[in-house]
Amino acid sequence: MIKGKKSFIRIIATVICLAIISSGLLFLFSGCNNNTQPIFIEDSLPEGNGKDATVILLGGQSNASGASLDEYLRKNVSKEKYAEYESGYDNVYINYLAGAKKSNAFVKCSVLQGEIEGGFGPELGIADKLNEIYPNRTFFIIKCAWGGSNLYNQWLSPTSFGKTGEFYKYFVNFVNSSLEYLVSKNYNVKVEAMCWMQGESDSVSIDVANDYQKNLKNFIKDIRKELKKYASSNGIAFIDAYIANNPKYWIYYDVINSAKKAVAENSDINLVIDTVDLGLTCANEPENTPDFAHYDSLSQIKLGHLFAENAIRFFDYQ
Repeated sequence: MIKGKKSFIRIIATVICLAIISSGLLFLFSGCNNNTQPIFIEDSLPEGNGKDATVILLGGQSNASGASLDEYLRKNVSKEKYAEYESGYDNVYINYLAGAKKSNAFVKCSVLQGEIEGGFGPELGIADKLNEIYPNRTFFIIKCAWGGSNLYNQWLSPTSFGKTGEFYKYFVNFVNSSLEYLVSKNYNVKVEAMCWMQGESDSVSIDVANDYQKNLKNFIKDIRKELKKYASSNGIAFIDAYIANNPKYWIYYDVINSAKKAVAENSDINLVIDTVDLGLTCANEPENTPDFAHYDSLSQIKLGHLFAENAIRFFDYQ
């Protein structure tokens, strides 16, 4: 009977460990994965032959992982532009883990690489802008993000007080494994920037929101320390973005955005994008029942453009 109970407990623990939150799309890794073991990356790239490779990291929650709808993007851009998005970019590759979805390999950055079914994230706009400005350079985006995730616990970095977050550890492992694969393919890898779209889940409590500035500052410091051997000569720029000014969903959005601004002002290689002032919207899609938590398709593309345009400011080359 004791043996049966133990088996039952193990089954329940496994189910809980594999639980999916945030509308069934957010993996919980606590206790389920050894976050220090290298992650297998499928061999999908040709030999780099010493080619320079610019890497941009992308992390955060659902507006980073990808919850904007491709069906509206298709309607809102020209047929020619959508065909470009759909075919992907020959000089911009992505390896992504977005909630429960992952590529397991570097593939051309294109549509439908978001966390939700039929969704996409800022990666598409990033790729579009990088290809436009630097068509003859090679870029790699490494996206690792989870809808509904928070900085105060799940992304908490070692310098902050408390247990290091499981998502922080998995992100570092995923990025390192991806970079090591690129090095093994003989690419000259430089991480130029990290783009961060997160903070909504930390805006629902004033105590948590008040800790955001400290936690974000420590997070950036620790990420740079973890990846310093891959950093460009200018260091890894940190490109942040404001969360939407929607007090119905994000009660203390103003506290979060003030914290982001303060952290950006702490370093010459930190920057925050004022998505509110620039008019990014969350109120138009789906039609009749808009999803106020996530960017509309064109705003998601614009967010990606803004990430790329601001990251470029810190590149070793202009």
